[in-house]
Amino acid sequence: MNSQSWREKAGRLAREHGVPSLRCAFYDAGELHVAEVGAEPGPAPAAPFASLTKLFTATLVMQLAFDGDLDLDRPVGEYLTEPPFSGLELTTRHLLSHSSGMICDGPGDGGLRAAVAAGPLFAPGTAFSYSNAGFALAGKVIEAAAGASWRTAVADFLLRPLGVEPAFLAADAIPRDLAPATAIAGTVTDLVAFARLHLADRDAAHALLLDQEAVREMAEPPFDTLPFGLADGWGHGWARYGNGADRWLGLDGVGAGATCHLRIQPERGTVVALQADSLGGLAAWQDLLAQLRAEGVDVAGYAPGPAAGAEQDLPDCAGRWANGETVYRIHSGADVPGATVLVDDDGTEYDLTGRGGRFFAARHPRLPEVEHLGRFLLDPETGRADHMQFGGRVLRRVA
Repeated sequence: MNSQSWREKAGRLAREHGVPSLRCAFYDAGELHVAEVGAEPGPAPAAPFASLTKLFTATLVMQLAFDGDLDLDRPVGEYLTEPPFSGLELTTRHLLSHSSGMICDGPGDGGLRAAVAAGPLFAPGTAFSYSNAGFALAGKVIEAAAGASWRTAVADFLLRPLGVEPAFLAADAIPRDLAPATAIAGTVTDLVAFARLHLADRDAAHALLLDQEAVREMAEPPFDTLPFGLADGWGHGWARYGNGADRWLGLDGVGAGATCHLRIQPERGTVVALQADSLGGLAAWQDLLAQLRAEGVDVAGYAPGPAAGAEQDLPDCAGRWANGETVYRIHSGADVPGATVLVDDDGTEYDLTGRGGRFFAARHPRLPEVEHLGRFLLDPETGRADHMQFGGRVLRRVA
């Protein structure tokens, strides 16, 4: 790999996927290659990290935990003494691993308080459901433990020591409560600076910022909860792709019509990052990973099972399924006898097909070759499908 070939890759990705502005970085064996397409002259402007903000929040939590300022297994209600938080028995470890049972986003304009008041989808530690609200709550725990706002803490304890100039989305662009889940902005070079904190070959300056045991613990799943539909596993903030020696860590973010992606291989010391100013970045990212694999950088991907095979009957699943204000409906298809249709909260219809047991494939009629896999979670006593896991989120059957 050299800088010229990396720039050529970036140019091709931008052209073929219709991305006006694209930035990508590759760090390996101590060498950094950065390419920018469609950028104005001068320093790269800060672009939204979107959900990759969660990695910074999780790292800040681990800094506080290993400095003795915060206990990952202490109930959140012991840090946040005002209602409705004071009665919470879930822990910060539950929040970082998306196993708290909290809904994804607060209903309406109610923010975090409304998300807590909505109640849990399941008992903490028993399932995985991606939750922005969970990381918003982790931000409040940080503020209680650090005695400073989340923005001040993440800037002073993490960003500036890494040589990253703090940048955040404007206060009117995102609710304050949600900032710890999605408010940081920066460049692909900033992402590499952050990622190097989590590599095995990190230098002494990085080692002073975060204990090696904290780095190891962040990568490990704390509960036996499968993030079906998103990754092969989930640590404290990090998604895990692949297993064993082939394991990579990372996260993807989408927001405001832009995308942001990060993968690291801690033992090898490799980092890949990409930012794009359009949703074409999603396809560009997958294309980039395929190119790297062809060149011997075997970036692990996620291939959820079960594999496509003979269609099988679905369990009884008709009705309404909800995660906060996100509501899906499942009903019999109007055009094809015996067909089952899932309608998401945007009104998009997917044909559902059983894949054996409690698994299903959802396909848009205009894109039948693309399968979105999900599964039903069964009540252990009744055997009835009472929860559905789809797109990494759990939805509870409500009717």
